[in-house]
Amino acid sequence: MMVGRGNWRQRLRLWSGLVLFTFCLSHFSNHALGIISFEAMDKASIWHYWVWRSLPGETLLILAALTHVLLALWRTSKRRTLKISRWEFLQLALGLYIPWLLIPHVTMTMGVAQEFGFLPVYEQMLTLLWPNAAVNQSILLLVVWIHAMIGLHFFLRLYPLYQRLKPLAAGFAFAMPVLAIWGWIEGARRLALSRDVTLRVTPEQQLWASEVVVQFRAVVFGLIAVSLLAILIRYLLGLKARSLTVVYPGGLTVKAQPGATLLEISRMNDIPLASVCGGRARCSTCRVKMISGGENLPRPAPPETAVLARIGASNDIRLACQVRPENNVEVQPLVPVKASTILSEHLKDAYYWGVEQDVVVMFVDLRNFTGITESQLAYDVVYLLNSYLDQASTAIRDEGGYVDKFIGDGIMAIFGMESSADIGARQALAACRRIEAVMKSLDKEKGPQFRDPIRLGVGLHLGSAILGRIGAAGSEGKRDGLTALGDVVNTASRLETENKNHGSFLVVSKAVVDAAGARIDGAEEAEIKVRGKEIPLQILAVKSLDGLHLGDAVSA
Repeated sequence: MMVGRGNWRQRLRLWSGLVLFTFCLSHFSNHALGIISFEAMDKASIWHYWVWRSLPGETLLILAALTHVLLALWRTSKRRTLKISRWEFLQLALGLYIPWLLIPHVTMTMGVAQEFGFLPVYEQMLTLLWPNAAVNQSILLLVVWIHAMIGLHFFLRLYPLYQRLKPLAAGFAFAMPVLAIWGWIEGARRLALSRDVTLRVTPEQQLWASEVVVQFRAVVFGLIAVSLLAILIRYLLGLKARSLTVVYPGGLTVKAQPGATLLEISRMNDIPLASVCGGRARCSTCRVKMISGGENLPRPAPPETAVLARIGASNDIRLACQVRPENNVEVQPLVPVKASTILSEHLKDAYYWGVEQDVVVMFVDLRNFTGITESQLAYDVVYLLNSYLDQASTAIRDEGGYVDKFIGDGIMAIFGMESSADIGARQALAACRRIEAVMKSLDKEKGPQFRDPIRLGVGLHLGSAILGRIGAAGSEGKRDGLTALGDVVNTASRLETENKNHGSFLVVSKAVVDAAGARIDGAEEAEIKVRGKEIPLQILAVKSLDGLHLGDAVSA
């Protein structure tokens, strides 16, 4: 997952939000000083007002507020659906609720101050708010802070440093509003007990402020209503004008209206698609492979191009949050969706839809099994086969591999599914060493009825595979059928058969050894031609893994 910059509207909304957050942090910190004394918060407010009530500070604050609100309304009006994550919905709902609570406060501190020369110092504001408006003011503080924290989390969670500092950030996010509410209430309470404050706001001025509040609320909530109405109109029109088809893995097909993004289409149809940044083109988690129809899509805009370039994506990879198909498309999601975000039993399983990633595929085969079956009793054959399959598959699982299937006397396994290709490569080589020990043990313990030595052959290759639950469609709740598809599987199988030509136990592609950072002393290096490949494949044929050196990265 990579971080992108987003388009100019997203960057402007982000920076305006950071300005507003800076103001809130300064204001809330000033509130918290009320825990010490009213005098402490009053003296500190001099610096707060010096910054934010100066001409540059007040201009910046007003521009940031207008920019943030208007861009938020514009983004809301452009949505095709309100089927979004719970946190996104909470942020949106809180953002729409903030004006209702904030307009009266802003009207008094800025409107009355500008119109009548009222000075909104702590002495006056706390007297106005305490005790009748204490609940509303505290709710306003909480709503603003939670909205800001959700936005910051969406932005910062793309960065590794934030992940390391997340416990400290969570503590800060919880402590600040508690201290701010405690501080302003304590300061107001102490002020009311120690002084008889004369309000410098006349009843006429308060009536003027009430009328302005009504007017501002009408304008702001009129704009909010227009934004939400735009979503409803688009949705109703879409019910009548669904003219394109989107095909997902497993043959799942949905109808959609041109104009919506692939991410919105997926959400409207309850189809899982990862989106860490919430559709802002700042991560790559919603990337999809265009199986067909990609040639008809508009070229990526600069924000999408930047993200795709950072992950080295090929031309058929696009970001679902940016793609707005006008014609039929078939797509393959490339990033698994966390199970906790999905409701349906099938949708809880990312492999139900298919995941493309680099893995190591292993094939194990029992040599001369046909000859063994022709000369031995059925009981002895089945006993030997079960003993070999059980011990070999245990070795694979113990080293972190996944046993895909048993194919007669053979085993197919996958490494690196839940980690990475390099870790999978080290695990696979470690498993080979244990399988070699299994082979030697079986040969030593075999009965006299088995005249030929017990020999196993292993093939290993690393490459991109599609991992999916084949045959899982329609089997609600079943978690079987997981397998790997792709050229890497065919190549690994070919390498296993190559042991016959070299008289070896293991034939492994150099890609696996390089990824593992390993060294195999005494291995025979060679090149083989693989069907459909112009460049020969470099391999190592290994007769014994006594010379395997995995380094410190692998634990046995």
